[in-house]
Amino acid sequence: MTAEIMLVTGGAKSGKSVFAEQQLANDQRICYIATGVMTAPDQEMQLRIKHHQARRPATWTTEERYENLAQFVVDHRFDGYLLDDATMVVTNLFYEMMRTLAVNDAGSIDEAVEKLDKNAIDQVQNEIFSEWQALLTAVKETDQRMVIVTNETGLGIVPANKQTRILRDIYGQVNQLIAKAANKVYLVVSGIPVKIK
Repeated sequence: MTAEIMLVTGGAKSGKSVFAEQQLANDQRICYIATGVMTAPDQEMQLRIKHHQARRPATWTTEERYENLAQFVVDHRFDGYLLDDATMVVTNLFYEMMRTLAVNDAGSIDEAVEKLDKNAIDQVQNEIFSEWQALLTAVKETDQRMVIVTNETGLGIVPANKQTRILRDIYGQVNQLIAKAANKVYLVVSGIPVKIK
């Protein structure tokens, strides 16, 4: 098998996850990496998760994680992986770092974010980029296949608060990193996939 990375991007409810699932539907041994890992998801998020689960073939394996993805890929072999989604990986990694900062400073996550200066923001970004680079390298070095779903962010107005601006910028940078490494990139608009690479 030759390594292949496909990035599927699009807006909310654009049909990107359905399109991504279709790319792997005929393969039996697929690992669906569910990145929306939360200790207590709200009712609306629980419904979204159940809807995604109901769409997946029964033969697929589900792995709920957002950390140590590179090591997981190195340690396992499947016909393909579907990672849904990249923005949730970034969000979870970001807030994990903010929780650590908040605990160390005996404050809240919001306070920790507000205290971030440019150097600290760069450090957070670099740690998240390192996680992604490790995953992309692992997929290529183990000759595996991965479809990565992400959200196309930054097309709207500039967010009003610092926290959302930082996240929006990291999402965009990570999307660029994945797109550069990917063999194929699709933008899904209103359920219509458009190949852009």
